Amino acid sequence: MEDAAPTVTRVTVPAIGVDATGLEALGLLPDGSLAAPVDFDRAGWFADGTVPGERGPAVVAGHVDSVDGPAVFYRLRELAPGDEVVVELSDGTAPTFRVDRVESAPKDDFPTAEVYGPTPDAQLRLITCGGEFDRSVRSYEDNTIVFASRVSP
Repeated sequence: MEDAAPTVTRVTVPAIGVDATGLEALGLLPDGSLAAPVDFDRAGWFADGTVPGERGPAVVAGHVDSVDGPAVFYRLRELAPGDEVVVELSDGTAPTFRVDRVESAPKDDFPTAEVYGPTPDAQLRLITCGGEFDRSVRSYEDNTIVFASRVSP
């Protein structure tokens, strides 16, 4: 019998003060987009995708804010190349990733292939909302996407 794949238990991003525990397992919505975490103060990870640290792009998402103020990924847009992200897994491992770049993309032109497509090594994507807030649809117009590559262990 195969062991279950590890799950994400914690994500820390020291440069912006993120220490997220109790991550939600996220799936896809009927339109093919990634579901957002239910709790604005918790991040979530795409549980049907790559496990962080394995070859391919692992995806962690979180809200930028709520009606109550800043949420878990409020400062994500402040990350810069070289900043580190540590992802702790249920198997006790904690792969570390280094930010390669931070991009903003319109939600209606989301770079799906670049975010979810195959990669030759272990990578991480952090995603939140960004850009202007459209009050008529109660949503931000863009996504902030952090692209990071594994550096250890």
